[in-house]
Amino acid sequence: MEAINELEIRKLLRRKPSGADLLRHLIKAILNPQKPWEEKRALWHFLYRWGKESTILHALIESLGSKSRVPFDIMIEMTADAKLRPSTTGVESMLKGVRKQGATEELLSARGWDKWDKRFNLIRKEILEKRVSENRKAKEGMLDKFNFLKGQRLVEQAGRVLRRMLELYPDDNELKQTKQDFDEQWAREVLATHMATLSHEKLERTEIENSSKDEEMLNCFLSEGEKIAMENRDFATDLTIACMFMNEYKRGLDILNWAPMTPANEWIKAELLISGRRFVEAMEHLNGLELKYAEDPESSFSVSYMRAQCFKELGQKDAALEIMQSIVRVRPNYRSAHALILEWTQGAGWE
Repeated sequence: MEAINELEIRKLLRRKPSGADLLRHLIKAILNPQKPWEEKRALWHFLYRWGKESTILHALIESLGSKSRVPFDIMIEMTADAKLRPSTTGVESMLKGVRKQGATEELLSARGWDKWDKRFNLIRKEILEKRVSENRKAKEGMLDKFNFLKGQRLVEQAGRVLRRMLELYPDDNELKQTKQDFDEQWAREVLATHMATLSHEKLERTEIENSSKDEEMLNCFLSEGEKIAMENRDFATDLTIACMFMNEYKRGLDILNWAPMTPANEWIKAELLISGRRFVEAMEHLNGLELKYAEDPESSFSVSYMRAQCFKELGQKDAALEIMQSIVRVRPNYRSAHALILEWTQGAGWE
């Protein structure tokens, strides 16, 4: 709010008013009971920096008479500048007013009465300790959010949180190291994804193509099946499963679009994407399933199991094993996870 009001002052000064007109405008705003305190505060300080102590004094008297809030820090500094020693009653009244108005923050910059009463320094210390504690909690909260997003593989969102933390704490060496590690991990994942794509392209080039007669028969079968699926959407699911058995994953995905999007079909889509080696799309689809079925623990295990397979195929073997190991720790009888761990570690296991 102070910044907004400083803009107001700048606009006023650009009009090049006379000193008297500027003073009248400021006093009118300061004494306006409808104007919020946060908008008045900058105006009080502008008068103080301008050197209008006598005007401030009259405004203080009028504000106190109408029980309006006043700038306690300016009162302290003005009496200190005038080398006036406050009475014991004056100090008590000041402290009472500060607490009543919730204005203890104003004592941070006002040190004029520190030599007359030790409580001012103690209050300042408490304020600073509170700020440090709040700052620490805010930092820990942002760090927890970053780790959560990173753990969920939401790289873009985690990166935004990390950049914001570095803006707030530019001198934090631990955050700088975290940023370096995060960037390196992101770079490895990008390279792994690229390598997986190249591997997939190579696989497609070396696949044995169907003969022309086989292709003609397959197209006829799928074409007729699609016509039936358009009229009977429930049949689309059966046709999609048939495509999976024929390794026609792309066509299976196309046909699945005709099927009603039931929970079962959503999981079939995940299987098709993985079988079709479209791992990046599969990861995005799994993120959606994880959020949609967050309350179902079985869904969490299924998502984790499939996500681990994606990571493995994308070249992130360590991340894949870590996920599988976490599944086995919670579900020791999860045989599929055990089997993949043994396959990926070439029988070495992980315990």
